Amino acid sequence: MWIMRPRRAWHASAVAVLLLWGASDLVAQQAGHSPAASTTQPSGVRQGRALLNANELDRARTVLEAVIAREPDSAQAHLLLGQVCERENNLTEAMSRYENAVRLDPKSAEAHDRLGFVFGRVGRTADALASFERAVQLAPDMFDAQYHLGATRWWTRDLAGAEGPLRAAVRISPRHAEARYYLGATLRQLGRLDEAIAQLREAVRIAPGLAPAHLQLGVALQARGNLDDAVEHLRRASVLDPESADALNSLGLALMQQGNGPEAAGVFKTLIDKHPAFRAGRLNLATTLMHQGDLAAAVELLERVTRDEPDNAEAFYNLGVAHKQRDDFERAEAALRRATALPASPPEAPFTLGVLLWQTGRGADAEPWFREAVARRPESADAHYMLGTVLRQTGKTDEALAELRAAIGRRADLIEAHQSLAQLLAQRGDEEGARRAQAEADRLTRRMADAQASAFALSVGRQKLRNGDRPGAIAQFREALRLADDNADAHYALAQALTQAGAVAEARKHFEMAKKLAPQAPSSESGK
Repeated sequence: MWIMRPRRAWHASAVAVLLLWGASDLVAQQAGHSPAASTTQPSGVRQGRALLNANELDRARTVLEAVIAREPDSAQAHLLLGQVCERENNLTEAMSRYENAVRLDPKSAEAHDRLGFVFGRVGRTADALASFERAVQLAPDMFDAQYHLGATRWWTRDLAGAEGPLRAAVRISPRHAEARYYLGATLRQLGRLDEAIAQLREAVRIAPGLAPAHLQLGVALQARGNLDDAVEHLRRASVLDPESADALNSLGLALMQQGNGPEAAGVFKTLIDKHPAFRAGRLNLATTLMHQGDLAAAVELLERVTRDEPDNAEAFYNLGVAHKQRDDFERAEAALRRATALPASPPEAPFTLGVLLWQTGRGADAEPWFREAVARRPESADAHYMLGTVLRQTGKTDEALAELRAAIGRRADLIEAHQSLAQLLAQRGDEEGARRAQAEADRLTRRMADAQASAFALSVGRQKLRNGDRPGAIAQFREALRLADDNADAHYALAQALTQAGAVAEARKHFEMAKKLAPQAPSSESGK
């Protein structure tokens, strides 16, 4: 069944602005792509460039303006004067100078790149992208152009378009931490966790103080189920950038998933104190309080949120769930009805309201809410199953049969749906169909019991491994697989233990099976 959802508010644009538009010429110089002064350039241009590199902006401006007065068609002089203006934060003049440089030398990749950079700083994102794309066309091996193009595409959520330029940037400058950060962030959001983790680990190795990379790495590791490592990097992110709401929120979520409710609650309280406008903070604290069994505190907090934010559908939904868990059905119903009526209503809200009405004996009233739940989430087996249940109870057997079969089609291991289908078929006189449905329900019940026993054996094995009893751990992992040979975690745990015992060939087979059963799993111990 659907319950309260922890919220992750992700301010990607703030990170992008910090790393993309907040960069300076130093980034390009570190990457080794600042254009060298040419001996064929006029002496005034060479002098202006030297003064710019020395950050003597007033003298550089004087020299370069004199060059332009003598040679108004000097693209290099306009380009350098644009950089002077940029450092002075005179973006309007910088843009004009770069546009002159592009007009005078249309094949200057540097001019297109710098113009794109200024476009980005003033919010002209489409123009920035066009300039970076032209720079890349002119100079495919220019780091700045590839990096800026990839980062800007990431910022605008064009993940597929961001990957190529960012890979090129990393190829050109392998030790550029921010380029690896952006590539890792892109791969994480594309769901390619192993690749993302590899890039982000390298980013934090190159630049241990790069807080956003620790944050993204922590989130990727959390998604992969490596909670201990995730918490370590999220702690690091929150230390490096103690004002980052995202770092605190993500750390709290990882601690909650780790089962460390008290510390998670403390982190969310710190988040709320520092960032009272960060909406996810109070909702996540309420979820943590509920997981700790402190329903009264959760309700008090959520009631405060709904008073402060009467349009916060998520808060009303969570409040309804909290009241429901306290068996305060009247208040739960009111909160859930409010949640379903708001524009940003969570997709779970109609389903949870339907369950509440059904549990309080109002199956007919629940039916339209389950229909709404199916309409909002047609892939949900639970929604189809509950709709089939109330339809069967109200005598609409044809529709009920279709909904129960729809539930099984979406989730073949839903035992309750097979049991209800068996009862409905028997009621309709289809004894053979009822027998088959019940047999499948019985098989799934036995399989669920085996899976639970397998999980217990896996837990015992892990404890034995922590206690230094490797042979005992291996025996427990084998027992876990005897009970449920599709237990990916057991295959992975056994593979790790066998690797430590020197049985590399057998370990490899279990690593491969774990990867097959759970593609997000690492392929070897080194992939942790």
